[in-house]
Amino acid sequence: MDALTTDLAHPLEVVARPQLDLELRGIRKRYGDFTAIDGVSLKVEKGQFVCLLGPSGCGKTTTLRCIAGLEEPDDGGILIGGKEATRDPPWQRDIAMMFQDFALFPHMTVARQVGFGLEMLKKPKAEIAKRVAQVLESFEIAALADRKPGSLSGGQRQRVALARAMITEPRLLLLDEPIGALDYSLRETVMLELKALQQRTGISFIWVTHDQNEAFSLGDLVVVMNHARIEQQGSPEEILRRPATAFVASFVQGNNLFFGRVIGANEGLLTVETAVGTYLVPGAAASGSEVSFSVRAEQITDMLGYRHLNRLTARCTAVEYFGSVRRHVFERSDGEVLKYDQFGAHSARIVPGQTVDLGWQVEDTVLHVGPRA
Repeated sequence: MDALTTDLAHPLEVVARPQLDLELRGIRKRYGDFTAIDGVSLKVEKGQFVCLLGPSGCGKTTTLRCIAGLEEPDDGGILIGGKEATRDPPWQRDIAMMFQDFALFPHMTVARQVGFGLEMLKKPKAEIAKRVAQVLESFEIAALADRKPGSLSGGQRQRVALARAMITEPRLLLLDEPIGALDYSLRETVMLELKALQQRTGISFIWVTHDQNEAFSLGDLVVVMNHARIEQQGSPEEILRRPATAFVASFVQGNNLFFGRVIGANEGLLTVETAVGTYLVPGAAASGSEVSFSVRAEQITDMLGYRHLNRLTARCTAVEYFGSVRRHVFERSDGEVLKYDQFGAHSARIVPGQTVDLGWQVEDTVLHVGPRA
């Protein structure tokens, strides 16, 4: 009996393909002559935590507003749970949205705020009261039920806004820089709580941020945007370790970027001539073509061995401390900056003003595609 017959004979054994929570199909949005989103396509699997990351003006918030139904794309399509939603109003999209300023109603108590979405859905009062009590307890804000936003701390208002968004159990929760208004000391605690909440509920989060620490700490999928387009999307490790373009390499912290011209190729290795030396780079490109490549700051070393074929000499201009990491800032001979990260557990060997021979292994060099950043 072949596979098709087996499927027909035992229909209950056929495993359905998992449905995407969100799919963007080449959406575009223009405001007059300005293009805010230019052909953005994205697939969000069920229960995924997605971070839209990029500089101000890159299109990430406009993308979020299109998903929410607050903006209508000029071209392309939006599917939520496999259902066409491009022209649907926000209240028909099975989504909730949380803004940076939380947008709490100043005249409402916390309990009324949290239950407001269920009121709009015209749920029975008894059901609303029960659900509100459950959600207040879950978010550990039951003691705040009768208080109004003006008497709450930033962290408390953030929890109330989240509880209000989550009570309707949406398919997607959209968050526009939701912890940007919090004190720095609160952010790590809130990030851990949000990640745990997302994993517990299985609701897909779409989180807009310009903060790389947020994106790489929280996201299952990080989407780096630039000039209205997606430059690269992948896991945090993929974005950090293998930046696909010169822009991503320059935008993501800890990368050292080089530009040069291919002068030779042999067995999968390019010989690239730059302003500071000639380097071996894994990859393929035509001889004579202009290329860029990068190497992570933690892959640089001053303890050179036979494997460190890529080398340069640079002058240390500063030493910075980031907890367990000691970052050395060098000036290259072309005037550009080079960063070398060393774990703080190792003894300090380099001081500002010192000229040092540095190097890295060929396999730690990442070739980029596309034009200069």
